[in-house]
Amino acid sequence: MAKQGKGYNQSMFTNKDGYLKGGNVIEVPSQNLHLDPRSKTSIRGRNYIAQGDKNEVKGTSRMLKSKSKTVTWY
Repeated sequence: MAKQGKGYNQSMFTNKDGYLKGGNVIEVPSQNLHLDPRSKTSIRGRNYIAQGDKNEVKGTSRMLKSKSKTVTWY
């Protein structure tokens, strides 16, 4: 028996395993990864650190704390 909730049959929107049907595939942009210098010689594995993406910002420089027109997003 399907769950009833809020006036509709939830089995229309779920698969047999209970996850939702359909949806959109969202691509995650690259994180600009660099190798952690401490893990270069590690036996256990390598770790990567995100350096962030840089973008241009509109507006006047007096409003920005660093007074530059580029910003780094992590």
